[in-house]
Amino acid sequence: MLAEQILAINATTRKLCKNSENGAVISQKMRFLYLVRNDVLAPKALVNELCIAKPNLTILARTMVAEGLIEKLRSDDDMRSVHYKITQKGQEELNRMIAALDQSVAKQLNLDDNDMQKGEELLLAAINFLNGVE
Repeated sequence: MLAEQILAINATTRKLCKNSENGAVISQKMRFLYLVRNDVLAPKALVNELCIAKPNLTILARTMVAEGLIEKLRSDDDMRSVHYKITQKGQEELNRMIAALDQSVAKQLNLDDNDMQKGEELLLAAINFLNGVE
């Protein structure tokens, strides 16, 4: 069953990310940065994607703004409306985190560059399939 395989992928990837030796774990901060890497997002969208409560998002966002990883934008039309955007520093941090995770996964699975590329292509095909893209 497709759903069973999706659950297996989810469990396996979580295990890989938690077992990393060098701290390359997919954290809420990493997921937040990944979500805003190409888009300016409102808190509601981030709460839904990160599966966290709004007060926890507020704390996380406040910390990330203080670290210079994201910026908080207010709408000119409605000053109550807040959106978040990644900064250059945030993009650099996300790139560093992704590289560390890549290295950790390759080490845990004992993959060479060729295996990594093949795995990347297969995962991209799976993602496209699940998103309904041909």
